[in-house]
Amino acid sequence: MQDEINQTVRKGPEVSRELFGGVLDFDAAGHYPGLELLNFIFCGQGGNRLPSSDTVQIIRRSHDFGRRLVWDSSFKDDQRRHDVLLDDNSAEETLRELLRCLQLEIPNGTKEPKWSRAHFFPYTSSLIHWDARERSGNIRLERLYLRGGGALAFKILRFDPDAARLKRVADGFDQLYSATLESPLEILADFINKQSKSDTEPVLDDIEKATRANIDDFEDVYRDGILNILEQSQATSVAKIRAVMGWTALWLVLMQNRRARQKLELKESPIICDCGAGSPQLRRASQRCLQEVLGNILGAIDSVAADPRLPNAQRNKIRSFFWATAAANGFLNAWRGRKHFTLSVDALEMIVLATIPAGSEMPFERFVTEVLYDRLDIAIGRGAAEGSGLINSIDASIFEENEAQLALQMIAAGLVTQYSDATRMVSPRTAS
Repeated sequence: MQDEINQTVRKGPEVSRELFGGVLDFDAAGHYPGLELLNFIFCGQGGNRLPSSDTVQIIRRSHDFGRRLVWDSSFKDDQRRHDVLLDDNSAEETLRELLRCLQLEIPNGTKEPKWSRAHFFPYTSSLIHWDARERSGNIRLERLYLRGGGALAFKILRFDPDAARLKRVADGFDQLYSATLESPLEILADFINKQSKSDTEPVLDDIEKATRANIDDFEDVYRDGILNILEQSQATSVAKIRAVMGWTALWLVLMQNRRARQKLELKESPIICDCGAGSPQLRRASQRCLQEVLGNILGAIDSVAADPRLPNAQRNKIRSFFWATAAANGFLNAWRGRKHFTLSVDALEMIVLATIPAGSEMPFERFVTEVLYDRLDIAIGRGAAEGSGLINSIDASIFEENEAQLALQMIAAGLVTQYSDATRMVSPRTAS
């Protein structure tokens, strides 16, 4: 009898895949989906960045040499350190501080991380690396934080039914690191990578294999955004890499919200964003909106895993992916305390790069309505309030002031050019 009960117990990753197409997990929140995506694209088998095969294999790199040099005090006893580094304490300390500066931001990090918690930001292709940890004195390549969000994004890109867009995205990734191939940082990263633990043969990724793509049309929003980012000729490679990672994270949380609502058969309702207009009513509405989103995610989970219900710890890990990823990528005001939706300058820059093609511009009013509201379901201005019915409960003037505050922020950040009192244009040319 107990065996029959155990067979019916659902697991968090299984429920997440059924609801959202892939594994969304609190431990893999924040910037990790973007880093995981780049691993699949640049560490895959063969020269095709976006293969059409049923399964994919990748060669995982640990970068444990560099990561342990910076974040593991016991590394001083590692034989590789004595074999590779000259007996010069000042040179070693310089290298350590250089590598420390390459750390991928850890949201809410308040203390020095363990080396397995710290990752390098992928400024060059040789800095891209997988998760690793030390077990019984051996370095093991295994998932700690790269748990499936990036695998889902990768499958969505490589199973694009639009063949022309698929090719352009693949070509864009081919060119993403072209400017850094001979850079001193790439040469150094390549050398350090070669001292580190890596797969000797390509490894099949079962998580990517189990994810599902082409579930709804919202996936085209993600694909179009990645294409726009990669083809931004005036943006630096670092700006494009940040935007690819940020756009992946933002799209995943927007998708999670949409698919939870669809599962519960709820009508569409936008995310209310407070851009600092100073309205207590708008702030409270945005806070309530966040709680509604999180409640809907739990409700969708329970509708899939009803009997027996998924354990609370696993339910919360799926739900927490939303707020943690949103907070880490500038879509929430804070990691702790009372939280509400907002848009940081970094988030706005990423959205501009992802939604406005290179060499073009868009009136600010159209950007707020057609891009943020119509395409992304983010309510900021009066047009969104009228279209969604929010104007029935919140005065229209509050949304007008909210939109005005967003314009001021984007002008200050160089994302909007004001030609006259009546003409404000959003353009990726200044988002670099």
